[in-house]
Amino acid sequence: MGRLPLVDSSDPGTDPLAREVLQATAAARGRSVDPNVYRAIANHPRALQAMVQFGTVVYFQNSMTPAQRELAYLTASLTNDCHY
Repeated sequence: MGRLPLVDSSDPGTDPLAREVLQATAAARGRSVDPNVYRAIANHPRALQAMVQFGTVVYFQNSMTPAQRELAYLTASLTNDCHY
């Protein structure tokens, strides 16, 4: 059982900033479902906004090619003993 509630971007009671960031992220990914990590962080909308901005720069707005990014992900997974 999770300890943090997962924010639903379609819930009318959701904080407007959280809803905006979750919907924009889903649209950018081309998916209607938000990843649970984003939904959990959306309990603090400004933290979610900052995380999405940071992730966008780190993962997409850099000088590495997609192949180099994938190599970096796989190297980090291997180095940290991640088996997924």
